[in-house]
Amino acid sequence: MRRHAAWLVLVLGASCGDDTTMQGDAAPSAWRLGPKIPARRLEPGVTALGTQLVVLGGFDTGVSEGLHITDAVDVFDTETETWGPPLPPAPVQWSHIDLASNGTTLFLLGGLEGEQFIARGDAWALDAGASAWRPLARLPAGLERGAAGVVSAPGHIYLLGGASTTDALATCLDYDIANDSWTQLPALPGPRSHPAAMRTPDGTLLVAAGLRTIDSTKPLSDVLALPPGGTAWEPRTATLLVPRGGCAYGALADQLICVGGESGNSALRGADLYDASLDRWSSLELLPVNRAGTQGAAVGTRFYVPGGAPALAYLPTDTLYIYSPP
Repeated sequence: MRRHAAWLVLVLGASCGDDTTMQGDAAPSAWRLGPKIPARRLEPGVTALGTQLVVLGGFDTGVSEGLHITDAVDVFDTETETWGPPLPPAPVQWSHIDLASNGTTLFLLGGLEGEQFIARGDAWALDAGASAWRPLARLPAGLERGAAGVVSAPGHIYLLGGASTTDALATCLDYDIANDSWTQLPALPGPRSHPAAMRTPDGTLLVAAGLRTIDSTKPLSDVLALPPGGTAWEPRTATLLVPRGGCAYGALADQLICVGGESGNSALRGADLYDASLDRWSSLELLPVNRAGTQGAAVGTRFYVPGGAPALAYLPTDTLYIYSPP
């Protein structure tokens, strides 16, 4: 979610308070509020690390307080449902971070710097128990990015599409963990920032929805697939009912979940699930609030949506919404 000068007007009179769910008699919801994040977050990197949820970087203040991007790395234990001591601070203060893990190590692979959203290609890893991040091979020159579709697979992390400083990107990158090296995959048919992405059990990479540009004016609804060894992305038939980019996404029971996001001038509540084996989207219970500007992660049978904003403006929140399938 890019924010330009026009968005600042929307923020000056707006409240940065927490969202609350509706009160009164209602059927049990698949969504519930978890414990608050230690600090508000907007456009952070989010990933699962074993049974933990990690929230790294992003804006932690709004316009009225003076915009600030944090280097904090907060950790939520999904078993005890508590926020524990933070991990060592990130070596940079970025938003739209491409964050992943292989279960024991965190990987920070590019992101966007400052209020000008300058694309950076520096990369680091944080090993289990380490007191500091270690540098990795940078993203290839000219292919720096944030806001990519990030997919972790055994031995590899994929960055699919994303945003440079000025444009959405069609290029796709494969990071080889053991060799600390980068290669390019076949490019997407067209540029796409803020997509949702996952890898199916047979190794097929999926990219869904996203934004044709670096703002929300041209949202997408299609699904693309790259089978193992494929030389080109193949379009699937199913499309999202509501085109969007920037949804919180993850692989939930081998299906792609896409929650919230942005389209045009609106933050969204929609929650949808894509079954790759059936090439079919199904609608889930709506998120209780509008939410854009955050990522998500699946841990076990639950999906977590930390922070984000209720509108397309600098309104970071400290909420944690948890989805438990009925």
